[in-house]
Amino acid sequence: MESSRAASGLDRISGLSEDLLVTILAGLHSTAAAARTSVLSSRWRRVWTKVPDFIFLDDDDSPDSVDAAITAYAAPAMERFAVGLDDMSRPVTAARAAAWLRFAVSRSPREVHVCLPCKEPPPLPEDDVEEELEVPIFESTLWFSAKFVYDFRLRLPPAGAGVFAELRILSIKLGRVSGGDLCRVVSLQCPCLCVLSLAMLDVDGDISVSSDTLERLALRVVGVKNRLDVVAPRLEWLQVHGCNYKEVRIAAPIVSEVEWDDGYDPARHHITETGRRLRRLVVTQWTPMPPLLERFDAADELSLYLVIPPFPDEYRIFLENTSKLPKSKALTVGLKVLAHSIESSLLHLLRKCDGITKLEIELIHHDAPKVSLCKLFRCPCVQQEMLRTDNVALDLLEEVEFHFFTGSDEEVDFVKLLFRCKKTLKKMVINVADDVPLSEEVYKKIQMFSPPSTTLEMGGPSSHKRDVCQCKDHDWY
Repeated sequence: MESSRAASGLDRISGLSEDLLVTILAGLHSTAAAARTSVLSSRWRRVWTKVPDFIFLDDDDSPDSVDAAITAYAAPAMERFAVGLDDMSRPVTAARAAAWLRFAVSRSPREVHVCLPCKEPPPLPEDDVEEELEVPIFESTLWFSAKFVYDFRLRLPPAGAGVFAELRILSIKLGRVSGGDLCRVVSLQCPCLCVLSLAMLDVDGDISVSSDTLERLALRVVGVKNRLDVVAPRLEWLQVHGCNYKEVRIAAPIVSEVEWDDGYDPARHHITETGRRLRRLVVTQWTPMPPLLERFDAADELSLYLVIPPFPDEYRIFLENTSKLPKSKALTVGLKVLAHSIESSLLHLLRKCDGITKLEIELIHHDAPKVSLCKLFRCPCVQQEMLRTDNVALDLLEEVEFHFFTGSDEEVDFVKLLFRCKKTLKKMVINVADDVPLSEEVYKKIQMFSPPSTTLEMGGPSSHKRDVCQCKDHDWY
């Protein structure tokens, strides 16, 4: 039977219908890999051109291979267009990228993802080098995400060009754009937009967004030192990072999650119509933050990423900035303490958050020298009053979780300190830093002072925390 099959020139796979062959090649999730099957037989030669996904995301994919596939592609429509190139030795021009976008529009994809390699070295702002990239209207696309190049000037569709009728998610990183054009497209030409994420955008002019459908808004280094005005009655999640806006006015009556890594001056920055209780508040202290913390009375989940420079006056500023914290049920702390006592710093925060049921500590490792002048200058961090544990009331605390634990003596003492503060913990979880397995000696030390009633879990990975941390692009890791 095998010989008769060979004689007929058919095998089981080639004998399948073309629709099934297309489905099989779609499972490769790579247009280049699918194209390589054309050498199997004449039957396979054009099958790959009909796969409804156009995907170039492999390390060895090149701009030329994308162009060749576009020329050969025969499917009348596609589900997903995804091109991600990272070889900086083969930069993509704006004209070439625009041609790819026009091709994608012609196939009405539901998703469009583009990631272009940055130029090496990148041009400086004073070089005044720009390439214009025309972005077409994607009428049927639900999700558009693009990482362009810094010196691309994005030409967005004019008012009469139509609308992104079905667009739900818009994400753009890198490039230059007119503030007026950006605001017009988001406010008037995206009638169904739910998620807007902008990062590293050089925006000419102020940013004004008005949307009845927007639910999530992320601005990371966008329109730096300009003005921001947002009216979004359905906005639930807001992130502002490194924008240093002159003025901010955000009208978001139902927002429940705020991540703020920026200056906040109540005379210039206003989050209006929002209540005084949040589900989640994340604050990074690079500038004085008491006004933002005082803006909200409570947050179910409070995350503080704090840096304390190595000077006594800076430590006093830290104490002042955190003298009043919103009431919370779960507290996450990332402390980047330079030369000060990390034990004193954490105990201070715990005194202010005595109602928490869960505590997460992200241990921030840095290469700064640990030479301390705190004793010489009588810094508050070395005063005995700051190291007391009998005035830390954690009656409701049930679980403590460490991330990026290395097993150093200082960190082991840190665990011991927490058991002194709360002897009846239900659970202690210690997740290790990447590629740093805990030694048997560290295991035994922690087990010695862990109460029998506490469930102790040690040695799990912290990489999951890095993946979900909203500050992962920051200087913390």
